[in-house]
This record gives sequence, C-alpha cells and structure tokens, in this order.
Amino acid sequence: MNKSELIKELSSRIGYNIEDTNKINNIFDDNFIIGKKNKEKIISKLMEVISIDEKEANRIYESFAELLKDGVLNRLKHPFGE
Repeated sequence: MNKSELIKELSSRIGYNIEDTNKINNIFDDNFIIGKKNKEKIISKLMEVISIDEKEANRIYESFAELLKDGVLNRLKHPFGE
C-alpha cells in the first residue's frame, strides 16, 4: 500500500476529509507508533493539530494502527504483490 492509498483508506475509515487526513498522516510519519509514551505523544499531537478530544484522537490512533497491521499482514500473505 503506497502513501496515497493509505491516506484514502484512513480517510474512509475515520470519516475525515483528505486535507485533515494528510495532517494526521504527517503526525504519524513524524512519530514512532509503537510504545505507550509514543501513543500518548501522538494522541496529544492529534488533539492539538486537528482540535479534537482525547477519545476521538484515540479512535484515530487505533484506526491507523489497525490499517498498518492489515497492510503488514497482507504483505506477508502476498509478498510479491498481486
């Protein structure tokens, strides 16, 4: 999954427009996703950048993590593409 596909899929999962989803993706690009402290840092940054509450930021974080997990699993199942 390339970056534009990731952004489109994330946008459809979380229900945000492409512009906001790009901002969200940039936050994830700038931070390592694994680890409790990193999760808290990402959630805090999401709350700051797109003006949302902690519950919504956590939902976005979980959606992004699930999307990455799905992409990795798909890559493992089909390592040479389709």
